[in-house]
This record gives sequence, C-alpha cells and structure tokens, in this order.
Amino acid sequence: MKSSRYIGISFFQGNLQLAEVEHGKKPTVLVLGERRTSIDFANASTNLSADHPQLFTFVYELEDLLKESKASSKQISFALPTDPLFINIIPVDATLKGTELSASLQWEVEQYYPDTPLKEFIVDSHPLPWGDKDTKQMFVVAVRRGMVGFFKKVTTELRLQMKLVDIDHFSTEKSLRFNYPEWQNETIALFGVRNARVDASYVLEGELADYRSFVTASESDVPKAITTYLKFLKQKDGMKSPGKILLHGAGVPKKIIPQIQHETNTETISLDALRKLSPSKKIQESFAKESSRFAAAIGLALREA
Repeated sequence: MKSSRYIGISFFQGNLQLAEVEHGKKPTVLVLGERRTSIDFANASTNLSADHPQLFTFVYELEDLLKESKASSKQISFALPTDPLFINIIPVDATLKGTELSASLQWEVEQYYPDTPLKEFIVDSHPLPWGDKDTKQMFVVAVRRGMVGFFKKVTTELRLQMKLVDIDHFSTEKSLRFNYPEWQNETIALFGVRNARVDASYVLEGELADYRSFVTASESDVPKAITTYLKFLKQKDGMKSPGKILLHGAGVPKKIIPQIQHETNTETISLDALRKLSPSKKIQESFAKESSRFAAAIGLALREA
C-alpha cells in the first residue's frame, strides 16, 4: 500500500504548531515543530484576507517552520482557534430539513452579525444527539471567508495544496478517538485550555454532543470553568456524567490536573496525542512529552479524507 503524508498546523498562544503524519500500515508522526508567529489569529479574524498586509510575513514564518522541521508533504491543513469564530448550539423546528433548515440557521447567524452580509461567512452545521419531538439542537459554526482566503493564498505562495480548514478543539477530537480507542463507548469531557479561554465539549461514544466556552482571567480560573461545565451537564436531561476528563492545549498547567480530579472525583488527564501513534525518533523530546499542545495539529494530520 502506497503511503501518504499530511501536515496539520494549529495556533496556540502566539505560536504555530506543526505535525506531519505518514499514513502507511500504521500512522507515524514524522515531525513535530513549533515557532512564534507575528499574527494574533485569536483576534485578527475580521481583518484577515488574501490581501492582508502581513500575509507574506506569515508565509515566511510558515516556510521557516516547514524547513526547520523538514516536513515534506504537499498537503496541508489549518486548525483555527475558536476565539474569533461563531460557534453556537441553536434549537430549531424538528420538522425543518434541507434548504429550509439551512435558511433558518443562516438567519440565526445574521442576527449575531447584523452589520455584516451573510455572504462573508461560510456556515456549517450538524445535529446533536439530543432534543425532543418538536425541537432539534444544531451545532453551528460560521467562519469568515476572508480568513479562509488568507490561508488559501498562503498555501498557494508556498506551492502546497490546502486540504482542510477546521477548528482546533474539534480537530483534537480526532486525536482523542485515535489515541484512546478503548474509550469509544465512554462519555468524555474534553477541555481546551489557552490564555483567557477554556473550550469545553461533551463527547458521547466518540461523537460531539455539546459545546461551550468560558472566559478565564487567570490559570486559577481553569478548574472553576471545568466544574461549571460539569454542573451544566448534570442539569441537562439525558446527559450522563462524564467518565473521564481530558485536557489539551498549550496552557495546561500540570498542577491543576490533580486539583480538578480531586474536586470533580473524575479521572483527569492531559491528552497524550502520541499514545497510539508511532513517533519518529527525530521528534524533539520536549515536544513528545508535551504532545497535548500538538493534539489539534496531529488530529488534522490524521484525517485522510
């Protein structure tokens, strides 16, 4: 079987994370790399476009990371930070389907951005596994077309092929499913930790069932955000308490893990994004030890379709 290689790029706390995975008999992580970037992707979404003044600066930064890491794939994907995106769970009439459902969700997005034409967004959605006979819950994401255009132009300048633009927290779910296959029937609370934000999702038997985000002022607010989300889940009809808590991202302080486990009485770990993968011996030891912060980039690079 001919092998293929894919590169995933994520953005955490002013850095780019790179992962290159080779898909053969067993997926192998060939490269992990990281470097600073001059663009704050968490706050620049309304300004990003194919003619952004810092585009070529970013082209240089990414090219430098690719060369330094010796990544060779021509296929590249990007995992966007959640901060600048529209991400929401919207209840809709259970009878809506097809174009009627799309029109309803687009109308909802327009209410959040009344001064921005809807054509400037790419809107995607999928149903969540809970609701009632009259109402279904839809997970909705809207990304500005300018941001996607920015990455398309970057990819073209580097003579690469852009495969996917995804969201970092949900790219991480691929890392979760691949590295913890024995938990496929478990209920998992997954938390992405970064400066000033915690992303929280409820993963039911390998599928997204809920999502929330929390603003945090300091590291000490992270356990509070996690316990708040768990209390929210308990109050929802039909939601089981999660059997495991997994944390990922560049901002996961190790000392809070035993604190969270103690306060929630739930097994809590930092997601090991290399647990079931074959890592190359050339990977920097410090990156392998802290693979959690590469979970989104690895999850992207694991996606073949």
